[in-house]
Amino acid sequence: MKQLVFATCLTLSALPLSAQLSDDYKNQWASPAVQQRIADGIRENRMGAFTVRFTDKDGNPVSPGDVSLTQTRHDFYFGANGFMVKGFKNPKEDALYEEHFARLFNFVTIPFYWPELEPEPGKLRFGKDSPYSYRRPAPDLVMEFARKHAITPKGHTLVWDNPRWSIPTWLPKDEKIMEQKISKRIEQIAQRYGHEIQIWDVVNEVTDRHADVLMPKDFAFKAFKDSERVFPNSNVFTLNFTTAIWKRSNKREYSADYLLTESLLRRNAKINAIGLQFHNFSEPEYEQIVKGKEMTPTTLFNTLDLYSDFNLPLHITEITVSALSDKGPDYQAVMTENYYKLWFSHPKVEAIIWWNLVDGTAAPAGIRADGSVIPGEDKWKGGLLNRDFTKKPVYDVLDRLINKEWRTNLTVKPTANAASYRGFYGTYKLVTQLKGKTYEKEIQCPKSGTRDIVVVLD
Repeated sequence: MKQLVFATCLTLSALPLSAQLSDDYKNQWASPAVQQRIADGIRENRMGAFTVRFTDKDGNPVSPGDVSLTQTRHDFYFGANGFMVKGFKNPKEDALYEEHFARLFNFVTIPFYWPELEPEPGKLRFGKDSPYSYRRPAPDLVMEFARKHAITPKGHTLVWDNPRWSIPTWLPKDEKIMEQKISKRIEQIAQRYGHEIQIWDVVNEVTDRHADVLMPKDFAFKAFKDSERVFPNSNVFTLNFTTAIWKRSNKREYSADYLLTESLLRRNAKINAIGLQFHNFSEPEYEQIVKGKEMTPTTLFNTLDLYSDFNLPLHITEITVSALSDKGPDYQAVMTENYYKLWFSHPKVEAIIWWNLVDGTAAPAGIRADGSVIPGEDKWKGGLLNRDFTKKPVYDVLDRLINKEWRTNLTVKPTANAASYRGFYGTYKLVTQLKGKTYEKEIQCPKSGTRDIVVVLD
């Protein structure tokens, strides 16, 4: 995530009265064409028709009673960063964090930022007993959390040129040595986590790179080739871009982001997904959004359609929807619902990842000598929960969408030995009865794969 520092910052009370959802904003999102595309996209891209056929253990057809189907997991990735796993001083807060996270999400971003992962050369903070570091839990801690709740992990990020967040102070300012150290870092991470963590942000924010930071020439390409060499072939590698990708998409195939992606792919870099961040860290930008001037449904659809040219999955990798002004929490909920519905409807979007779950836990401006945190991005109030873990309106919106509107629960009366239905892609608990005996089975209804499922009742 890109850390921005502002010379002057407005207080929440100083935001102009115009910072409210305008009629232009409301009308754009209420447009029949936009709403129709979203509704059609969700139905066509997130749901499928399935048939379950029942047999006995010998393969003979059997006719059970009514079939109850309860979706227990999405095929789609809904996630957030796990930077505060075991990161609170109060164990009760740690438990609340896990509870709220696991209720909404099946995907977690694990921090692999170099300065905290290797604070001294060769001293790696992989193990869960590693020294505490704010917003940088040891990967093993987050992996333990992910296994406990059956959450898919993702590593972020292997290579980044940010001098504060991803370049350790001990790294020599010599391109050849840096290249060797980067390669070694990638190999060490791959050896420990390559089989259990299947999805990785390989490089981060290359087209908004820090020109004053020395990095090996063509480091993005080399990072992908190094990763391909040492990680299992099954791993998914993401090229992650800043929020500016949405604004630059009006340049279409001549934007820096598009050209970099094209160049890397032409040279056979193993890019399996394209990441698009979505942070609002600017009061003027916030005003433009609520006025309907920026991040409009047209802009969002056009950007997603443009990067669909590469025929790769698209991940919305880091989301901050600010809650500024007195009505901020309500506006945050409205805007988030609009964004999530649009993203979920698009055929190429595969993951949507909120950034900070709890207000007061965003990236700090710094850490004082006594270990206390200097507030930074917390000013944007971009969490789903207040600092005391009470729910903001936006949490309830995502809970409704992810756990109710976009989840299939139904009862089907079989015809002969088959039950047919249409539902959201994912994992289901199936319950039925045959000859007075109740059967409970887990079945998979994925987007890719068979739509004809055989269940044996023995």
